[in-house]
Amino acid sequence: MTDLFEMLSSIAQRRKAEVGSPFASPKAAEKWLKTLPADSDYDVHHALVEGLERFNAENETATVNRMKALLKIEAAGLPMQMRIVEQYVRNQATFRLARQALWRESWAFWSLLAEAWMKMLKQARRNPASAELKPFLAEMATRALRYTGLAMRWDYHQTRSPHGSAWQRVHRLYRLVERDGYATQDVLINARVTHCAREYAQVVLMGLVHPLGYRVQEIEAVAQIFEGHAALPLPVLVPQRGVHTHVADLSLSEGASVLDGACIQGRRLRYFALGPMIDYLRSLDPTDEAEGGLTRQVASLIERGGMRRGLQRTHRFGRVWVASGMANILAALALPETASVRPPLEPWMLRDESAEGMGFALPAAQSLPHGRLVAVSWDPSENAWQLLAIRWTRQEEGHHLVGAQFLSRHPKRVEIFSEANAAGPAGDKAWAVFLPMVNAEQGVSNLLLPQAHYQPGAQLSLRDGDLLYRLRLGEVLESHEGWLRVGMDVLGREQYAVAA
Repeated sequence: MTDLFEMLSSIAQRRKAEVGSPFASPKAAEKWLKTLPADSDYDVHHALVEGLERFNAENETATVNRMKALLKIEAAGLPMQMRIVEQYVRNQATFRLARQALWRESWAFWSLLAEAWMKMLKQARRNPASAELKPFLAEMATRALRYTGLAMRWDYHQTRSPHGSAWQRVHRLYRLVERDGYATQDVLINARVTHCAREYAQVVLMGLVHPLGYRVQEIEAVAQIFEGHAALPLPVLVPQRGVHTHVADLSLSEGASVLDGACIQGRRLRYFALGPMIDYLRSLDPTDEAEGGLTRQVASLIERGGMRRGLQRTHRFGRVWVASGMANILAALALPETASVRPPLEPWMLRDESAEGMGFALPAAQSLPHGRLVAVSWDPSENAWQLLAIRWTRQEEGHHLVGAQFLSRHPKRVEIFSEANAAGPAGDKAWAVFLPMVNAEQGVSNLLLPQAHYQPGAQLSLRDGDLLYRLRLGEVLESHEGWLRVGMDVLGREQYAVAA
């Protein structure tokens, strides 16, 4: 009987090895690549996309062998991707259905590669058992940045701006590699030397051009100019007047903007000297400036600042009342007739205000970590509050200055709960804060909820007075001291009494 069990165990192990992942090792990946269809470039490319989908879905622990297998797929896929892209660009004048299919395949390839390298990088940094991957952090991060930027570029092809979460991902990744010290470590990708800072700069430049009205051929021509320019301007921490022309705020979900004289050093501000780049673009087009050749148009767009942010601040003085921290904010947002205890409020002096936020001067230094949430009101008795997040603090000539960014001008305290049969902490009712969009151009509302109640893609119910909304939770946009600000999709709405 023992021999029979051993034989069955041996057979099971052999079968497991046979049906195991084709990406467990470089040799397994090579064997899988040899099985791809050879009928046409499109069929091979589609099989590569499906392979990347499977690679990501396996969600296996990152190892050097899996990384080398991914490199095998990348090396086989990039030449094929270039041929598909060339065909896609050629088909713009004709074959509308074909070009849409080619766009979809190309976008999927870039997005899946970006996701694969991002997951690999996260595991290599967070998993103590992945010490063998530490020497390859720059390789992984540069690829994650590059392919994320390419997926964003493909959004421009469809006349749409990259989502704010894509900008957040790029900013967060660059901040991470800069902190770890390999932002400018050279990496070889597709026979071209690059590094994280260079790839980040290319994403920022394309964002400044904002080529929504350009044809696909023009977008790709501009991108090739940026990629081929050796002296690409890189981000720096310390601004210099007369040198740096643009600034990117790594805490925001948008690209860079023109520098309107506000040369202030900040932990999450990165400056670019784009004057030489603008001159270089103009030198490529010898035509008269009035005729507006492509590179001259691009130079003018960058010079004007692309999608300009409202950085101008208006001096505005006066006392406001502030509830700091989520416990106090929830108490402040409660309706007066239902509030059992009024929260402790602090008087802050307002210094200036813009479309993006407020600046304050405090009588004494306070512990206000970046990301701390505050609710601000001119008159608490009116129960009108605005929700902001602290973005910077500094000392200036004996004053304690604070800068905060608007998250919502009309936050609402709401009740959330999962389906009745849900188990665990997510099954309990809890308070959350609904954040209607800051302005109509954003088009997206967010939800603040306790970290224990978040699961990506989970469905829950939100009660706002007599209305019950059914939501699907999206990506985490930011963490605020145990609370998460997440995107969401509204699946339905009904009267609470009917739903009950």
